[in-house]
Amino acid sequence: MINNENRYNYVDENNNILFTKVRLNNPKSFYSEREIDGKLITNLEDTRKVLYQLPQVLEAIKNNTPIFICEGERDVETLMKHGLIATTTHSTSFWISEFTEMLKHGDVIILFDYDKTGFLRRDKLIQELAGKVKQLRSVDLPGLEYTEKHGQDITDWLEMGHTIEALLILIEKSPNIEQQYQFKTIGLKEFVTMTIPKREMLLSPIIPSQGLTMLFAKRGVGKTYVSLEIAFTIATGGTFLRWNAPEPKNVLYIDGEMPQSVMQERLQKIMLKSNQSYDVENEYFHLLTPDQQDGPMPDLSTQEGRDAIDHLVEKADFIIVDNISCLFRTGGENDSEGWQEAQSWALDLRRRGKSILFVHHAGKSGHQRGTSKKEDILDTVIMLKQPDDYKSEQGAYFEIVFDKARHFSGQDATSFIVQLIEDDQKKLRWEETISTEDLLIEQYSTMKAQGFSDLLIQEKMNRSKSQVETIKKKAKVKGLIG
Repeated sequence: MINNENRYNYVDENNNILFTKVRLNNPKSFYSEREIDGKLITNLEDTRKVLYQLPQVLEAIKNNTPIFICEGERDVETLMKHGLIATTTHSTSFWISEFTEMLKHGDVIILFDYDKTGFLRRDKLIQELAGKVKQLRSVDLPGLEYTEKHGQDITDWLEMGHTIEALLILIEKSPNIEQQYQFKTIGLKEFVTMTIPKREMLLSPIIPSQGLTMLFAKRGVGKTYVSLEIAFTIATGGTFLRWNAPEPKNVLYIDGEMPQSVMQERLQKIMLKSNQSYDVENEYFHLLTPDQQDGPMPDLSTQEGRDAIDHLVEKADFIIVDNISCLFRTGGENDSEGWQEAQSWALDLRRRGKSILFVHHAGKSGHQRGTSKKEDILDTVIMLKQPDDYKSEQGAYFEIVFDKARHFSGQDATSFIVQLIEDDQKKLRWEETISTEDLLIEQYSTMKAQGFSDLLIQEKMNRSKSQVETIKKKAKVKGLIG
């Protein structure tokens, strides 16, 4: 322990350090670090993930010695001091098939924390390991009381005066857990005739209840402004651009980086331009922003970070995470494995009836930054991009493009261009301009009327031959060319 921190090295089979997990104790928080060419890196991108105390775990499997899986490194150290073999993972809910395969000949004992996260982790481990390891047992520790958060654990139990001998007796009395989870099918006739509640719309037609959405753009394009507009519209049951919210819903806006003065100014302007009255008594809009906190914002890549805001999430119908880079800090954006925590959280919130909007940065290519795995579970992916002829004095002026639209199509899914205008009274309004498609058709028709060849038009429009052919056909349909 150094200056109020604990450091836990995760090593490979030969005791080579792969990365170090650091626990800061006041306030309590975690991060991981590793060294590459003498430089300290605080993420686990492209790093091999292993069980804690891996060499001892492998030796225990070879010697048929019981292996305890705990929730944290502190508990592992406690048991190791008593001569037992124990392990854990660097993140509470992290588990991969490689771990299951490694433990298939092991005698595994699960010790869990007595809180919501601990019980969920116990169930996850049982689901992953039941029927796949030589022996699996889960031990209830008498005397520990359940709490929603920060529950007691094996270290606390031993500090109460219980002994290792008593623990071993409990293990002997614990039955082997066979495969407990049975999947079930449903017949076609029953399925097609059963009554399934229709998904209501939070923001029609793009965001349904239990919807998972991403909005991304390059820095400075306007993604936070659009996200705030969407949040305010859903909180007031209003209208924004082509979209409308049928009724007010509870919104939680999680802001990861904006100064509160900027957020305040933007929300003041949004409220000023809105024709919707805000229901102050019911307070549908709640903002979680860094400048209002006593410590750092939670790292939503970790179970601890997600648990820290769960009481806020529970009250919300719609959650905006602005943005992924600031709020999912553990693991690399290019690492599909690192996105697993966020994906599992999103699917869990969907099961709980929540909708989420992830706000993300675009890379140099213009597409969302990092692994494409992010889009797999999403219903809607919205890209904001500035037109090719954009000038900085135009301010927030961009095209709204639907990269993915799972539950809407046709005119609803066509792209369109908008600009945020501020009048002399500092009042804002959004203006929709001609769509990109119509703009291209108009440009083609104008150049054709001026006698340009298709080859020259391709060069001037920076479009391929097939793209220009498509534009040409649409111009003919509209009667703009012969």
